[in-house]
Amino acid sequence: MSGSHFSAQQAQLGKFKIRALRDAAFALDGGAMFGVVPRSLWQKLTPVFEDNTIPCATNPFLIEDGENVIVVETGLGRRWDEKQQAMFHIDYSQGHCLVESLAEAGVKPEDVTHCLLSHVHWDHAGAACDVDGKPMFPNAEYWVAECELEASLQSDHMRRASYRREDVQPLVDAGLMNTFSEYKEVLPGVTMQLLGGHSEGLSLITFEDAGKTAAFWSDFVPTRNHVHLPFIMAYDMNASRSYDIRKEYIPRACEEQWLCMLYHDPVSPLGYFTFDGRKYGFEALKSGQPGTS
Repeated sequence: MSGSHFSAQQAQLGKFKIRALRDAAFALDGGAMFGVVPRSLWQKLTPVFEDNTIPCATNPFLIEDGENVIVVETGLGRRWDEKQQAMFHIDYSQGHCLVESLAEAGVKPEDVTHCLLSHVHWDHAGAACDVDGKPMFPNAEYWVAECELEASLQSDHMRRASYRREDVQPLVDAGLMNTFSEYKEVLPGVTMQLLGGHSEGLSLITFEDAGKTAAFWSDFVPTRNHVHLPFIMAYDMNASRSYDIRKEYIPRACEEQWLCMLYHDPVSPLGYFTFDGRKYGFEALKSGQPGTS
């Protein structure tokens, strides 16, 4: 699904101009994406391919405040062989790689001042380095939770298949990788909070200005179909912790009308959480609404 089928692709939140970028289309196992939720329920929400996978996207975000150029997450990147591309249905023809999307926004890799990584699983940090294995953003500060970086470099980690050392080691070697332990205000109004659940170091990234908040939900809420509290992925290391996080932050985001940034949604990267009195849902931000384009 091409970027033209997105809902709203950008919004203005105080000083922050927020743009959803498209990296690639890919697919993940539907059962794993919805955990204990029966297929009879989740198949009503999404197309399902013959191999039981469902369409997903990688949507990095570009945030500019007039001084800093921030990229949140980097997408899959291009360093995948034919077997891997086939396994995960990686498709660049329906979108772009991150660099191409940035170019369309008038941004060169050397312009990026900060790259914020919610965690460094391969589908989130695959383009942290370029096809030659060099840091994608040579002038940027990369930020990630310290325990997440440590997990990505462990050869015997229980989620070893979720990490690629080559995505992060060049950043460490170049002195570009910065870490924090629990909470970090990277820039005024830009915070990263370590919460865990899905991975040991998964962080919620927020942008606050003019009394408004935008949140990058990463794999806390990967798509618009995962806002309902029990819809937790089987990929999560600690499902109980994930539920506690969701139970606290999803209602808060709904009540305070946070602008929500969804990384894996192939249709609606921006919108708001809703509550109908029974369960939480999602309303896509539509082009033409105030502050959008």
